[in-house]
Amino acid sequence: MKLIDLTQTWSVQTPTWPYFPSNKVVNFHSHHRDGVYSTIIETNMHSGTHVDAPQHNNPTGWYMHEVPLERLYGWTVIVDMSDMVDEYTIVTKEMFQEAEKRAPAIQPGDALIIHYGWHRYNWEGPEANEVKYFCKCPGPSLDLTDYLISKQLRWVGSDAPSFEHPFWTAIREYRPDLVREMEERFGKSIEELLPSKYFLSAHRRMLAHNMMHVDNVGGDIEKVLNRRVIVGAFPWKFHRGDASICRLVAFVED
Repeated sequence: MKLIDLTQTWSVQTPTWPYFPSNKVVNFHSHHRDGVYSTIIETNMHSGTHVDAPQHNNPTGWYMHEVPLERLYGWTVIVDMSDMVDEYTIVTKEMFQEAEKRAPAIQPGDALIIHYGWHRYNWEGPEANEVKYFCKCPGPSLDLTDYLISKQLRWVGSDAPSFEHPFWTAIREYRPDLVREMEERFGKSIEELLPSKYFLSAHRRMLAHNMMHVDNVGGDIEKVLNRRVIVGAFPWKFHRGDASICRLVAFVED
């Protein structure tokens, strides 16, 4: 088997959600002083490539340590939508179904990664742009969320910072200037486009079905587009954790 890394590199410089504290890394030992190297980190678990446990938005869902390993490893379909999306795109069921035709059929029990091409804007991407990456990424419509729930997937992921549209997160309140930009681009009010009563709708409804999210997919994802391959997401066995930084790996026949 050939291993393909689908993980963003993590460091103290990895940007985190705009309303979360920045990562901290401290050298505890150093070679020139102690003859050994060790570090201490302080981070939230929604930083870099990570898994959202159902407990994150579902008070009766699994914590991270309760997620069965079988839900984290198995067949995964990677659907490429990079030629169909732009800034602020609300990805509809109809759009996804059109893109889905280019990939192998999704089976019940599969996982799904949607490739928007957005990883190129993350902090290590060739066109790094934090505002575009976090605040202008595509995200699913209500009908797409319903459609994916009906597919009985183990988890869903994307190469964006969240599986949610940014204006169904608190970014909507933090960046009213960008909300106005989206309204001008689409010629509709934000309430018409993304009604506030559906705030965090993908999180709330998917995690209610223990359908986890894997965010900030990256690495060499372009090597597995429109394929059905084995993928493993390997988070910490984090007791009562709401999420965990993970290593995301595709296992492909060489």
